[in-house]
Amino acid sequence: MYTIKTVTAMTGISTETLRAWERRYATVTPARDEQGRRLYSQADVERLVLLANATLQGFTISKISGQSKAQLQALLANNEVVTATNNEALFASIMAALNEYQMGRCEELLKRALIAMEPLHYARDVLLPLLKRVGQLWHDGKLSIAQEHMFSACVKRIILCMTNSLRSSFSANTPRIIFATLSGESHEFGILLSSLLAAGQRCNCFYIGTDLPWQELLIASEKIQPAIITLSVVNYPPGSNVIGDLTSLANELPTNIQLWIGGTGADFLNQQQQLPARYLYTSSLDDFNARITWVRGD
Repeated sequence: MYTIKTVTAMTGISTETLRAWERRYATVTPARDEQGRRLYSQADVERLVLLANATLQGFTISKISGQSKAQLQALLANNEVVTATNNEALFASIMAALNEYQMGRCEELLKRALIAMEPLHYARDVLLPLLKRVGQLWHDGKLSIAQEHMFSACVKRIILCMTNSLRSSFSANTPRIIFATLSGESHEFGILLSSLLAAGQRCNCFYIGTDLPWQELLIASEKIQPAIITLSVVNYPPGSNVIGDLTSLANELPTNIQLWIGGTGADFLNQQQQLPARYLYTSSLDDFNARITWVRGD
C-alpha cells in the first residue's frame, strides 16, 4: 500500500488535485489506516497514472473518471503520447523555459514525461540527452552557469523525490542497492539515472552521493546491508587512486554484496583489464536495466 505522498510523487498529481478527484469524481477509493490516513493500492496507482496521462492529452477528468482501466488504455492508445518520436518538441519546450529561468515550467514538463514514459525510456531518451544538451550549451557559452546548475538541480530533485518516496512502500525483502561514487568522482547523473531505473523496478535505492572515501562506503554498507553497490567512474582516464580504492573496497566488503560499476572511466579500466575481479561492468542504462530485471527475477 502507498501513502498519498508516495502516490503524488509517482503520478505527478498534486495532493490537492488528488483529493479533489476523489471527492468530486470518485476516481479511486483509498483505504485508511488506524489514524485515518489514505492508503492506495497498486491498482489505484495504475488507474491514477492512466487518468493523469489522459488529462495531459486534453481529456477532462469529469468526462473520463468513470471509465475502466481497459477503456482508459484504449483511449490513450488512440491518442498521441510522449514518445521518442516527439521528444524534440518536448526538448524545445524545456529549453525555452530554461532560457527564461522558468524552472517551475521545466519541472512540470519533466514530470509529465515521467508519467507518460517507462523509466528506461525516460532516463535514456529524455533525461540523458537533455543533460548532455544543457552541458554542451553551457560549454558553448549559450547558457549561464546558473541555468546549468538550476536544470541539474531540477533533474536531481525529480529523481530523488521518486526514489525516496517509493522506498517507504517496499517490503523488507525488496533488494537494497547503494548508489555512490568514490573519492575524486563528482559526476553523479550516472548513478542518479541508474537509481531511477532500479526504483522503477521496485528496488530499495539508497543514494549516498559523490566523492566518497571507500571507508565511508564500507561503513554505510554495514548499516544498510545492500544486495548491490553501484558505483560510477566517469573521469577519463581515471585518477591514480581509483584502482586502489576499488580494490580496497572489494577486499573489505562481504562477498554476498555484488559490486556493479559503469561510466567512461570504468569502461577504460574494463578494456585495460584493470577492474578488480569482483566488479561487474555495466556498459549502458539498457544493460543496467536488464541486470536489475534479472535480480528482481522478472
